[in-house]
Amino acid sequence: MFSIIDRYLLRETLKCLLAILAVLLLILVGHAFVNNLQRVAAGSLANDVILTLLGLEVLRVLGVLLPAAFFFSILYTLGRMYRDSEMTALASCGIGTLRIYRSFLYSVLPIIAIVAWLTLVGRPWANQAIEAIKYEQEAVASITSAAAGRFNEFSRGDLVFFAEDLLLDKRMHNVFVQNRQHGEIGLITADEGYQYVDQKTGDRFVVLINGYRYEGLPGRPDYSITEFGKYAVRIIQETKQPISLRSKTRSTASLWASDGIKDRAELQYRLAFPLAVVVFTLISMPWSRSAPRQGIYGRMFLAFLIYFTFFNLLSVSGTWMKNGITPAWMGQWWVHLVVLCMAAPLMLRDSRWIASLRHRPG
Repeated sequence: MFSIIDRYLLRETLKCLLAILAVLLLILVGHAFVNNLQRVAAGSLANDVILTLLGLEVLRVLGVLLPAAFFFSILYTLGRMYRDSEMTALASCGIGTLRIYRSFLYSVLPIIAIVAWLTLVGRPWANQAIEAIKYEQEAVASITSAAAGRFNEFSRGDLVFFAEDLLLDKRMHNVFVQNRQHGEIGLITADEGYQYVDQKTGDRFVVLINGYRYEGLPGRPDYSITEFGKYAVRIIQETKQPISLRSKTRSTASLWASDGIKDRAELQYRLAFPLAVVVFTLISMPWSRSAPRQGIYGRMFLAFLIYFTFFNLLSVSGTWMKNGITPAWMGQWWVHLVVLCMAAPLMLRDSRWIASLRHRPG
């Protein structure tokens, strides 16, 4: 049964956690959204998969962001309580550090479980789904992903078309097409055009309406001009190799059974974030301690530097592990020890043992 202190700490931490997580997601997902819009404008991505990619991006980065958001939420909650003398009042009532740790234990265990599922299951599945979408976008030439006002190339250069405008119903206005058939280049102009997919064969066509086709070289006897009401040009799709799974897209079970150094590095990278929740929860209590009415933002900034260092060391350690700079037995676990060592001076300075030595009479 939760006590009043437990409910208060959990409620304040949860509110901070949701706010910080929302800000971090907004920054990262917003950056991904802008990149996808640029790819849509360049014609390399269809606009109907943007929301799918954003959802997958949220699932992919949530497991990485959640430990950081939880760490900062504990720091902010306890820092505010120290500033407002609430921690002093709790200490006068006999509620010490271990009791506060026990309150946070109720939230640490669910957070560890959520982060473990996100990094071990959700993240590789999202990476695989993103790779599959990119593969499909590259394999299928889609006129709907083309950009207006620029020349778009398909079918290995055999089809080049230009549309002055792309209407909301995905129809093209004032279309110019250069098409190669049987080694001969033909030019087509049309008032309108749209894409058509044969449901039986899966073949894709550009259907042009009310236009002219010019074929041959001017001045030659076989030069022809043909007027049409409707004309279809088939888009030849490239044959691509089957998609190959990289380490970041493979399941955790397959990585566990693999002896490859890249697979082992990826597995340890995924396991690092659930362990990071434990490490940062341990250092959050001494890191948040401050005098009453003292500002908390200085330590929040230092905490951000520590987490930034942790995240970059984790990426660097994986590269060192793959390149053989660090031994395989060391792996990436030493990064968590480095974080504890970075926080050790502050933890020791704020410990009761050091405080007793300071106040010991000489």
